Amino acid sequence: MASLAVLALLALTMIEATRGSTRSARAELDRARLTAAADAGVVLAVQGLAQTNAARRWRPDGRLREVAFAGARLDIRIEDELAKVPLNKINDQQAEALFAAFGLQGAELEEARDAFLDWRDGDDEPRLRGRERADYEGDGVRPRDGPLRSNGELAAIQAIGPELAARMAPYVTVYSPDSAPFAEANATPLARRVMADDVFEDGFAGVAVAQGGLGADELARPDDGVTGRPLRIIVRARGEDGSAARRDVVIELTGNPARPYVIRSRD
Repeated sequence: MASLAVLALLALTMIEATRGSTRSARAELDRARLTAAADAGVVLAVQGLAQTNAARRWRPDGRLREVAFAGARLDIRIEDELAKVPLNKINDQQAEALFAAFGLQGAELEEARDAFLDWRDGDDEPRLRGRERADYEGDGVRPRDGPLRSNGELAAIQAIGPELAARMAPYVTVYSPDSAPFAEANATPLARRVMADDVFEDGFAGVAVAQGGLGADELARPDDGVTGRPLRIIVRARGEDGSAARRDVVIELTGNPARPYVIRSRD
């Protein structure tokens, strides 16, 4: 894994050596440099997770780690996907609790809950306030009628839409195998409340999410067993001029030195 980081650094050096004299060429090279730095940040995160020394091992606790790399500043977060609300496993009451956590109430809450459950189920019979295939014909959208494949799918569901889907994305996941239990010890208060079937009348966490989410001090102590768990690595590489590149990947550590991790998704 260290060799991958070295190769990334060599790639950055080559990019710097071949900079053009025109402004457009410089901008393109800067973008490539930051993209390479963001990719290197993913490798650094994997190295941190795989440390054999427990005291030096990086944990999937969601906190921000700042690293300098080849002239760029890297902001790195590692999140445990098993500690998020599993969209494909929650029951009706938990689905209602999830949307209530983001401030939905009354008919708006019931519509979001039923539309979500109808999108996920395998039939074409709408719930009382739900949506099925006929309701989406004008949108040119075909409901999944099965498990969601990405958090982004929420944006296509009527009664949810892009804005709410974007607010929900950091707190939900589709990467939770049926056999994997909810990692309550690693979870945010929002996820713990939803998974406990606890519906809050005051719209729990709606304000916190709207203001940018829950802070690192609100995350519980993580455990050490990360091999085989779906982990999200988010890297933002920042240049001196304010430009930035981002990587958002879901990986699983394999425990195999020959292939230390596999990528489940990449943005």
